Amino acid sequence: MTAWIELLDEFRALGGTADNIRLGHGEFGRGIFPTDPTKPVAIHIPDNLLVSPNDMVITNGMLRVGPGSIAGERERAWLNRYQEEFGWSGGGADEVRRTFEMAGAFPAELRHALFAKYQCGLWFEEPTDMSILNGFFNARALTYRDEAVVIPIIELVNHGSGSNYNTSNGVALRGVFAGEVFVQYAHMDSYDFFRSWGFATQQPSAFSVALTENIQSARLEIEAFFRGVKSSERDWIPKIEKKNDYIELQFLMIGNQRYPRLPKGIFYRLMRDAGYAEFEESFDLIHHVNRLHFIDLLAILDGIELPIARTLRAMAQYQLRAMSFCFGVREI
Repeated sequence: MTAWIELLDEFRALGGTADNIRLGHGEFGRGIFPTDPTKPVAIHIPDNLLVSPNDMVITNGMLRVGPGSIAGERERAWLNRYQEEFGWSGGGADEVRRTFEMAGAFPAELRHALFAKYQCGLWFEEPTDMSILNGFFNARALTYRDEAVVIPIIELVNHGSGSNYNTSNGVALRGVFAGEVFVQYAHMDSYDFFRSWGFATQQPSAFSVALTENIQSARLEIEAFFRGVKSSERDWIPKIEKKNDYIELQFLMIGNQRYPRLPKGIFYRLMRDAGYAEFEESFDLIHHVNRLHFIDLLAILDGIELPIARTLRAMAQYQLRAMSFCFGVREI
């Protein structure tokens, strides 16, 4: 592909690395493959080619770097060409639209329940230009130095076991791949993977849905904002915020295939550190509410054979399986 080769040549001239890669099609559609499977793949996006989604605008249907960005003129030209030929206009926007179209095949009442009650993501909203753009960025942006950035070229790599992103200096991906290049998008659970990317993938951990529960006389609010990046077990321990009449957790692990005693251990430590006692039943109730959430989701999807219904059922089953790995207590 002449356009692809030219794009990579300019990418390298701007400080990027793109070694031993080609564009191809595999099990999950378009993706990145090694030119020579015996040699390492190396992709590195330098800081000067990392732009915030907030600095991108739609102009005449084209996604472009906006006037507020500090990107240089040559960088802007390359980023705009990338989005035109391989990103937004090169198939990315159409992929997002297809997910909205599949979700739109549900009856309106069921679609509303999937969005509002079961919190299955923006896919079940009425599609607008803005929701399609948000879906595109949700799937193609990465947190870098605490800010979201669009990741050209690397965003073409499909999710799978294998390498992880390296964000120590720019965004990089390296490894040896016998076939298609895969990367672990995040360390989120199956539920959040569907909400962010619209597909079902089995994950070893599960986190609670957003809910409110009582701990003695205080109200406990659990949000569903695990940041999706884990460098150590400490990242699974949320900060606890005590406010006037309630306490708040940004997330709570409720299942872990590798460490099944850890979820209760984390919750018990958080509650003890916050000065509470007799909290064991509260965790059991949180777990119960989460099980019911996905059991009820499976029930309302029963008998519906639309492709996205099958995806949702697979996601719910994966989530319930990960939640089942929760027994005993590991003191931490």
